Amino acid sequence: MKQLFTILFILILGNSLFAQEQKLFVSREVDEMAVFPGCENLDVSDKKALTNCMSKQLSAKLINELGGLEEALSQSGVYDAKALIQFVVSKEGIIIGIEQMSGGNLILGDAASLAMEKISMELPPIRPARLDDGTPVNLVFQLPVRFKIEEETEESIANGAFPVDEIVLFTLLTENKRLRYEVRWFKNKDLKVYEISNNQSNFLGKFLTLNELENSEPYKSLIDKARTENKILVADGFLDKEFFEIYIHNLFDSTRQKPIFVEVVEVKDEKIQSVFTFQTEADFNDSKFVSLIYRD
Repeated sequence: MKQLFTILFILILGNSLFAQEQKLFVSREVDEMAVFPGCENLDVSDKKALTNCMSKQLSAKLINELGGLEEALSQSGVYDAKALIQFVVSKEGIIIGIEQMSGGNLILGDAASLAMEKISMELPPIRPARLDDGTPVNLVFQLPVRFKIEEETEESIANGAFPVDEIVLFTLLTENKRLRYEVRWFKNKDLKVYEISNNQSNFLGKFLTLNELENSEPYKSLIDKARTENKILVADGFLDKEFFEIYIHNLFDSTRQKPIFVEVVEVKDEKIQSVFTFQTEADFNDSKFVSLIYRD
């Protein structure tokens, strides 16, 4: 099943770093291209050659990081899967803002994004791109990734890992809690936001990335508030005539020192009692509580 914790962590942490940059450039806007380690012998003005060199260097590193995945998948029939990873080479010479773009294979995008996170922490400084006056700038790259995926999972991947089109990623609450905004993952591609009031759902809009959502109010203010807390509501509802709330803990911990886990609490007679904790997404996805994040 889809790795819910990992998806959320990459979406939130990666886009938070990405959004901190004041200005982003693409290759046609810079005078000198960023120079990736191993590409130092190329002319800084030869953008195409430097881009190809960076792609080759990163692809080789990704192959090494994804080798275990390939071995696991090759035990059965396989097919080609594609994903597109976007990242920023900052003006300080580090890779930030790693995210998978919509339209690709979600599982491959997940694995490649995590691998890129690891690679970025092990790389020596990259010579940043520069404007014609020598000013270093933040440069956006997109890296296509292809990989082998189990043939038997092709249908489930194409249609979504869950038995519904939409799942709730997290829920933003206004200060008085009279309004809530459900942020949902739609068919493994887009983010959708619904306003929930008086048990009625009102579709507000669709977003391609969390970064796009974060730049829109009132979501930006509510997400900023959620970053200061150690847990965030995912969803709630009745199961077997009992009312439960699902929370993810430490999702917004930028230090990554605290483990991410899911807590299920029961609300009864205005009293709240913790009843289950799940340390992995597999355990949560195999529980009865996963149905509370499904949306038709």
